[in-house]
Amino acid sequence: MPRLGNPLVYDLLDIAEALAEQRGRRNLERTAMRRAVSSAYYAVFHGLCFVCTRSLGLWRRDVSVTEPIYRLLDHGQVKRRLSGREAAELGSVIAGIGTAFVDLQERRHLADYSPPSLEVSRDVTRTVVARARKTVADLESLDDDQCRRLAVLLITKARLV
Repeated sequence: MPRLGNPLVYDLLDIAEALAEQRGRRNLERTAMRRAVSSAYYAVFHGLCFVCTRSLGLWRRDVSVTEPIYRLLDHGQVKRRLSGREAAELGSVIAGIGTAFVDLQERRHLADYSPPSLEVSRDVTRTVVARARKTVADLESLDDDQCRRLAVLLITKARLV
């Protein structure tokens, strides 16, 4: 899949890059970098939502059909499923997507929920945004079968063994 069909993914990455370069008052810069991290994470999350929806053949048919698929993806469940054994069994690219997703989510939580005193760094912010862009590129590299398997992993209920 050369490019995901959801422009929101790419717009969020572009916004994250612009925010990472924001100049001005120190507090404005710090806030912009925190929002850059959050936008980078959400670009990957929306990429995963798109892959799931597209894999089921539901993309753009009708918002009333697509929205429930997006709503099925719970951030915590996606983190658990992507960091588990089943994701690793789907191949190294999907395992890498999982590792990146977990890291991006943890960084987003810090950026969104930490007090104003959180130390931020432009270099670290740029690295986080670049990692999100790489993760989206990894999603683009998946073939149809890998996308379907990833979708099943993320939208089905985990079975207790």
